[in-house]
Amino acid sequence: MTAKFFNQRLTFLLLAAILMLLTACSTKKNTFTRRTYHNLTAHYNAYWNGNESLKEGIAELRKIARENYTSVLPVYNYGTPNNAQTINPSMDRSIEKASKVIQKHSMYFDKKEHVKWVIYSYMLIGKANFYKQDYNAARRAFEYVSKQYNEDPIRYEALLWTGRCFKQMKQYDKAIAMFELIISEKPELQLPWIVRKDLPLAWADLYIAQAKYSQAKESLKKAIPLNSNRKLRTRLDFIIAQILQLEGKDIQAGEYYTKVIKGSATFEMAFNARINLAKVYNANSSDKRLIVKELNKMLKDFKNKDFQDQIYYVLADIAFKDKNDTLGVKYLRKSVATSVNNDYQKSISALRLAEIYFKRPDYGQAQAYYDSTIMFLPKDFPNYEKISEKTNILTRLVGFLQTVHVQDSLQNLASMPESERNKIIDKSIAEFIKKEAEAKRREEEEKLSQMAGISLPGGQMVDQQKGTTTLAGGGWYFYNPSAISMGFSEFVRKWGRRRLEDNWRLSNKRETMMDQMAEDMGSPADSANGENGAGGGTSDLKNRDTYLKDLPFTPEQIETSNLEIANSLFNAGMIFLEELFDKPRAIETFTSLLNRFPQDTNALQSSYHLYRAFRDQGDSTKMAFYRDKIIADYPDSDYARLLKDPNYKIELEAAQNRVKTLYEETYLAFERGQYRTAIIYSKDALANYQDEDLMPRFAYLKAVSRGKTESVDTMKVELNKLIADYPNSDVVPLARKLLGEETQAAAKPGMGAQNDTTMAVAKPLDFSMYKYNPAVTHFYALIVDGTSVNVYGAKVRITDFNTKNYSVESLQVNSVLLDKNRQMITVNSFTELDKAIRYFNGIKEDTYVFSGMREGTFEQFLISSENYPVFFKEKDSKAYQQFFLKNYLLN
Repeated sequence: MTAKFFNQRLTFLLLAAILMLLTACSTKKNTFTRRTYHNLTAHYNAYWNGNESLKEGIAELRKIARENYTSVLPVYNYGTPNNAQTINPSMDRSIEKASKVIQKHSMYFDKKEHVKWVIYSYMLIGKANFYKQDYNAARRAFEYVSKQYNEDPIRYEALLWTGRCFKQMKQYDKAIAMFELIISEKPELQLPWIVRKDLPLAWADLYIAQAKYSQAKESLKKAIPLNSNRKLRTRLDFIIAQILQLEGKDIQAGEYYTKVIKGSATFEMAFNARINLAKVYNANSSDKRLIVKELNKMLKDFKNKDFQDQIYYVLADIAFKDKNDTLGVKYLRKSVATSVNNDYQKSISALRLAEIYFKRPDYGQAQAYYDSTIMFLPKDFPNYEKISEKTNILTRLVGFLQTVHVQDSLQNLASMPESERNKIIDKSIAEFIKKEAEAKRREEEEKLSQMAGISLPGGQMVDQQKGTTTLAGGGWYFYNPSAISMGFSEFVRKWGRRRLEDNWRLSNKRETMMDQMAEDMGSPADSANGENGAGGGTSDLKNRDTYLKDLPFTPEQIETSNLEIANSLFNAGMIFLEELFDKPRAIETFTSLLNRFPQDTNALQSSYHLYRAFRDQGDSTKMAFYRDKIIADYPDSDYARLLKDPNYKIELEAAQNRVKTLYEETYLAFERGQYRTAIIYSKDALANYQDEDLMPRFAYLKAVSRGKTESVDTMKVELNKLIADYPNSDVVPLARKLLGEETQAAAKPGMGAQNDTTMAVAKPLDFSMYKYNPAVTHFYALIVDGTSVNVYGAKVRITDFNTKNYSVESLQVNSVLLDKNRQMITVNSFTELDKAIRYFNGIKEDTYVFSGMREGTFEQFLISSENYPVFFKEKDSKAYQQFFLKNYLLN
């Protein structure tokens, strides 16, 4: 009886417990058991998992985010947009878990949330979006918390994070307003501890972003005693040292750098602290030799191998301070040469060298180092556009000067006696064979080293049969993160950082292209130089005929070579005069052109530019010489009239305006099919004006219009006359193209001429039908050539990319046939433009998505819901790409 009673009582208690548990799951009533249950399960289930995922993402970000030690460090390094995309999966999981807490456990009664982990989950969503660099979404979450739970102390933490969002969006006034609001609402000592210790850090980060370093320094000093994290305190010491160094307070900066070295700094930070210690030395002090000795010791330390570029840069700094420019340049060259994985250091070392050579001036060396600079320089670098423009100018200049050098060398070689010429060629062949043998020997040594397993970790073995590498314990290489990491490090050690592109092995592709051009032209010197000659084309560089075949032996070949030299001299002179403002070099170049080719078509313009250059230099004798020369040799030219009659310039400008208007009317008539009107206007222009740029275009329009209205034979005669009258015009290739398509044109008179004419006049693409509206929904669009791209496979890879990186966005992937060959894949939709831009920047760098797609078989852009139907109707991707570039990428 007792046992039966006990069993019944136990059963009753179990049923009661189960009933209580079931009723506690409900959030409809505000009871102690339900509050306790939901606080407990929310905390140790979804919230805990979400918070751990956030921590994992932040830890990963700290590993991959690079520091730029050449600038004042920010207090917080949130990485690049690409870094943020890498941690998207972790952050999306945090958002997912936090959302579950809110949906399943919220108990909001009497204007109060009784499950505190729901409030923390809103904060978790905000923080996850913040680290995803989706600052608008993060801001909305934090603003919700600060307004909805304004009686809870967490309001101040939410306000702090809101200010951080505004700072990241560069809305500094709003960030300041948030931080000041916190202080105005509560005395500092009454703020939650997390806000109290983080607020000075937030102020400092804001001041650094605005380059207000003095104010940042004070906030940092205030933050250090409030924060016990040793790594953070060391970082703050480093930033203070950098600011003191900028302020010229070298002794105090040195004291802080010493604290960093003795503190909890990472190897890289400690290394940069030592480097900066060397930078703050006094050139007149007695410790210079000790500093140089220490730096040379650091160079020999194997641990510093990846930092040699920075050491050489500091040694260059010391040399320049000592007025030893030769040694400084030597160290800078070594800095560029040894830079392996620090693109920023490589770019600033190269930039400093480029500027030194430009001032000398040594334009060839300057171009080479500007070219290296622009390859790695971040686009937000101060004066990036000016540096890029100067690079382009010097690249064009060096190209023209290289043409002069190559053609002179070819003519010189062709003019030699055969025996002497063959000796030079045979010497070049011997040098090439020697270098080829050396390259093969090095390659064999590397292969033997790899087969022997040298430089491989102990657990990694080489499969002698398959030539593959495996890891002890099994597993394919690409499934093993440590193997991939080791492989990447080995690649960077050997090759340096290379862009994913053709000829990635070549560090100077521009130089290689020049070598290949010279090789095609038969230059022995250029062909034999460089170690990659063996694979640089189909020519046999061990055969004399390769070097002889394109040498200018005949009068016609020499004339063609001379024309290239003359044109290159003129173009180089114009760059010296109008773009580099180097009048002495311009005078030298134009004078060389006139001395060598006095009858060249550019002789008149060269004489006038020499007149201008000597006028600006105040050389009245030479100025008068060229003025008289122009008037005597070219009496009917505009330049002669301008020199004789000062008012002629006004008349000339009026005439140029009239001819431009007439050309626009002629082209408009042609486009409308009013060919007879176009012919009349063209005849009028050709008879009454002399604009050297527009006259060939009038002649072209006239020729094609006569082909439309009369016959192909008439068009052929007109085109041949155009080629004879204007041999140097950029319209000539189009005229020759039409002459080559005579049969096709005869069948359908003027067929294809419309497109060629459009090319000839270089009419800009019309994208006026598209409207820029950042407030509307946007799509990502990928247009592919369906004949060469597997559209279904591309959609699958995009879906995989979305699942991995944007799992909480519910993005849809669709495709539609654009025309006979092209298909358009779209990803929709993005309600905020900044999200769409982040998506575009992320996916375009993803090698998996574009695997199997060749360059030229796809186009990608963002398009708004308003512009989408317009584009689908027009189907002109080139015009839309221009619109996209102007309004989205350059805006």
